[in-house]
Amino acid sequence: MMERMEWLAKHLLYEYDLFLHQIEERGKDTWRVDTNQGAFLLRRMYEHPVQLYFVASWLHYLYDRGIRSIIPFCVTKYGEPYVFVSGDRYALNLWIEEAEPIRSVPGWEARVLREVGRIHKVSQQAGERWRGYAPVSLEQVKRRWEDSINRMTVVAEAAGGAGRSMEFARTVRGSVEQISLFTDRAMCGLAEVAVKLEGKELARALCHGRLYRRNVIVGTSRKLYLTHFEHANFDVPIRDLAIFFRRYAPYYEWNIQKGQEWLAEYEAERPLTLEERQLLSCYLLFPERLMQLVWSHIRDSEEQREEHARRRTKTWQKHLRLLPKMHRFAFSVIQK
Repeated sequence: MMERMEWLAKHLLYEYDLFLHQIEERGKDTWRVDTNQGAFLLRRMYEHPVQLYFVASWLHYLYDRGIRSIIPFCVTKYGEPYVFVSGDRYALNLWIEEAEPIRSVPGWEARVLREVGRIHKVSQQAGERWRGYAPVSLEQVKRRWEDSINRMTVVAEAAGGAGRSMEFARTVRGSVEQISLFTDRAMCGLAEVAVKLEGKELARALCHGRLYRRNVIVGTSRKLYLTHFEHANFDVPIRDLAIFFRRYAPYYEWNIQKGQEWLAEYEAERPLTLEERQLLSCYLLFPERLMQLVWSHIRDSEEQREEHARRRTKTWQKHLRLLPKMHRFAFSVIQK
């Protein structure tokens, strides 16, 4: 397998006027390639060509305007952002050696949000509407939330069976009434925000879409790099903030002071409008993490449900306990 990949890498690198010295697999569809011009990251890409051109264009635009926390695609000698060979697309980036795990860097969350603020500010100022994945409308958010609530109901109603695979479903059934209080508030909040924003044009910027720890590299001198922009699109910046807060605020039990510190770092680069604060608060009202657990349970086979039941139940109980704190956190976002 590696022999074929080595042959393929040599062919790909020829498109960049590079010569392969060594290739090493570093994960699924990911290789480090050492060449006559240094080390690079080679990846197999699955996104549509239009999306790849969109992302590549934006990364070069941002880099040219001084943002060094992103890693642009290398361009072939023919000016293309990827190479198509043997039915697959491959892209090349400079290799950034990870100096240490991101979680060992104090205050990494605030630093990431500051960089995200810079990216949002510069891309918003560009005023472009380059093609890519379509922005998410409030109507789409509403439908997604309704689907999530319906899935939770289905799991709760199927909780009558015995066995470990039903342990999680029984836990869901026992908390549906409590969760419904929070989902109802979120749905009402979304409707109120939709009315307030009617006829108003919210600013749009390049949104990463997957602001997770695994997509941040710590380089030398603890410099941070944001990676894996393949799913980026031009959307309201609140999308990135909501994803980030949902993922990492629970580690601090939705501590309001910590959240304000994070937002202050973001707003040092790009201040939020009142409408954006209202929208972010609304997004954070919905118990997204619990709904993700339900969706994972539904997609699993019976064997997988039994395997994951205990861990999934424990995670459910943790986030259920945090719901009141999450709501206080969400309402605090509106208060500057």
